[in-house]
Amino acid sequence: MYSLVLFVHVMICIILVLLILMQRGKGADMGSSFGAGASATVFGAAGSASFLVKLTAVFGVLFFVMSLVLGAMSVTRANQLNPALAAIKAAENAPIAAPVKALTPQLPTGPVSH
Repeated sequence: MYSLVLFVHVMICIILVLLILMQRGKGADMGSSFGAGASATVFGAAGSASFLVKLTAVFGVLFFVMSLVLGAMSVTRANQLNPALAAIKAAENAPIAAPVKALTPQLPTGPVSH
């Protein structure tokens, strides 16, 4: 299950990078106003900007959700794979015992005879 979620997460990352690279910058609109770019595209007269922006937003949200899921799964997986780590965490959360008496010997307070 963990490997499948990790694979989906990597695929979302790759798609997100490709979507961002496909988008035009703000300076690209200036060139199309002077006739340098084609105004009619596959996505319609408005261009691909609104479609790609919405698709990027969807994949951005999926990326964050998958990151949270993957983080939660990593914590539970680490606890299952390493029982010593779970024991340390349980010991950290255990209540503190009563303080132990000092181990230094008590010196007599009265007069010492020789």
